Amino acid sequence: MEPAGPEPLSSKCSSPRRAKQVMASAFGSPKSRALEPSAAPPPPPFGGQLPPPVLPCRVQASKLDLSHGRGAGSSASISTTTTTTVSASGTVANAGKTSEDPAGGVAPPPSIPPLNFNSQLSMTDLVEEQLILDPNTPRSPKHQMAEHIMTSGSTAQVMKRHMDAVVKVFATHSKPNFTLPWQRQQQFTSKSTGFAVRTDDGKRWLLTNAHSTTYHTQVQLKRRGDDEKYPARVLAIGTECDVALLEVEDEAFWKDIMPLELGDLPALQEAVAVVGYPIGGDSLAISAGVVSRVQMTHYSHGSMSLLAVQTDAAINSGNSGGPVMNAKGQCVGIAFQSLSGNSTQSVGYVIPTSVVRHFLADVQRHEHYTGFPALNIVWQEMDSKALKKAYKMQPHQKGVLVRSVGGASHEAAVLRKDDVLLRIEGQDVGTDGTVPFRHGERVDFKYLVTNKHVGDTVTLGVLRQGQELELEVTLSHYHYLVPPHLREAKPSYFIVGGLVFTVCTDPYLLQRYGSLGGAPVRLMGKSYYGVKNESDEQVVVLSSVLACDATLGYESTLGIKDSPVVAFNGEPVRNLAQLARLVNDCTEDYMRWDLEAGGKVVVMESATARRCTAVIKEDHNVADEMSRDVRQQLEEWQAAAERAAEAAAAAGCTTGGEEGSDGEGGSSPSTPVREGSRGDVL
Repeated sequence: MEPAGPEPLSSKCSSPRRAKQVMASAFGSPKSRALEPSAAPPPPPFGGQLPPPVLPCRVQASKLDLSHGRGAGSSASISTTTTTTVSASGTVANAGKTSEDPAGGVAPPPSIPPLNFNSQLSMTDLVEEQLILDPNTPRSPKHQMAEHIMTSGSTAQVMKRHMDAVVKVFATHSKPNFTLPWQRQQQFTSKSTGFAVRTDDGKRWLLTNAHSTTYHTQVQLKRRGDDEKYPARVLAIGTECDVALLEVEDEAFWKDIMPLELGDLPALQEAVAVVGYPIGGDSLAISAGVVSRVQMTHYSHGSMSLLAVQTDAAINSGNSGGPVMNAKGQCVGIAFQSLSGNSTQSVGYVIPTSVVRHFLADVQRHEHYTGFPALNIVWQEMDSKALKKAYKMQPHQKGVLVRSVGGASHEAAVLRKDDVLLRIEGQDVGTDGTVPFRHGERVDFKYLVTNKHVGDTVTLGVLRQGQELELEVTLSHYHYLVPPHLREAKPSYFIVGGLVFTVCTDPYLLQRYGSLGGAPVRLMGKSYYGVKNESDEQVVVLSSVLACDATLGYESTLGIKDSPVVAFNGEPVRNLAQLARLVNDCTEDYMRWDLEAGGKVVVMESATARRCTAVIKEDHNVADEMSRDVRQQLEEWQAAAERAAEAAAAAGCTTGGEEGSDGEGGSSPSTPVREGSRGDVL
């Protein structure tokens, strides 16, 4: 929710707040104490010279811009009939009604030099070696202390030098229509924050959140205090870690920008400042707070558990992608999400620099983003003493119980059900699934795994039937049966007759039902608990039934829409590309699809279905009856089959009368397996 701003300057206000008061109320500075009635006047600054007196004058309010003199997140509201009081230093305040001379005319203002309102101090300018913060931040003693640390002395000087490195991100998005996958949804725009980062090899990169650039068609950046937008190119998007890498080629953009340096993981109760462009204003805003917690946290955009920093500094919409800085002026993380609700206040989350460095190293190593690995196991805590004795554990041993192993992962060849996971990379695993982190802190053992890269090996200490073993596992992504996202890929589809088939994904269920909890139980269970048994396994669903001659009688059949497809003409369906190949190779008079929901079936005449496919494409403006990735998969299979036939012919083998690899089995001998990239499979 947008925070409430200071009271607007209005002629109806009996006690207007002057710009100096708004700025000085940001923290308990000598300036703010001087404004209190009981406070003694402060010593005059600038060598004992007092500022010029306040002189009344009439100002055309429609030409007055107070956005630089008020807190971020608020706007000054001045009517054209309001008379304001302007000091020679540029401070503006409401002076109430105008005075009239005895003749009834308006008294002319005294002659004063013209004022330059563009030189007014902004909320991120230095005032007497102090950095002014948003006055709407919480006023608790803890926040006041954090504000004092982050906004005074050398810290304010360091932060001031890096303010120009924080930019505003303007993005235009066009997400796919998952229910009609050959179309796009209506485009929309978003505003967020980004910043320039210093790399070891001297590259000029910028960072922001992945959800700030998801399915982008255009990304532009605006510098602080500038009116020009610069086009940016997205180099990589890390969906799981919610980080995106940008690049700007225009040299004018980089003038006088001092990139931020990535610091270390902040300590508990360390003061930090969130810098960005939250809703409610166009100027840069800063909110201070302390580090409340460091733990493994669910990243809502990427649906993955990674290390995150919790802070009580205000993180609102628009702060996404902004840097979180420490007292040294270093970036210790990226703001990305917050916890909202009636029972929560000031709970924001920050992507730590360890995750950011992992993302950058991944992009530099592979020239693209590959992701974060995971152990493809389901485990159980072992707090029960009886459970430990049943699995022959010694009193000093601790660990977690492996309940299942993903069949499509490398772990399936190494780990077994009922193994006890004792250690990961030499670190003892607790009975609650945690490992030592820092002094007095523990985190989920996934932290040790996510520090690795996809394709790396990890050493596991396992207790199997009372015997300790040291095993090595090659890490990959978690093999979800229903992918939580598509990694910016377009959804897959295949159309035959009026039947539209697609791959079941979380984005598809969210668009169709509004939430995963609103989806049918059969699909919700696959989404939450389904794990692949084969690397190319997919849940193929009948998405839509479009009206045509081939679908007569199926428009109102209950239970067939969104039902997983079990088999086609008696052949089990493993993925969408295989279904498309089976349909294209069908020589029977009828096509039959067996569905999971209620055991229902859909039968069509083959000739009618193929004829209606062309009609559907024309009526619904569909360029191709299948998505590009499905067609590419079919072409790869066809090329592999041709190479196999040529090799067999060269070896003198006769294959004409034999059942080839594309026969009843429905599988190709050289089906490409794209391990570790769930988005590529779709």
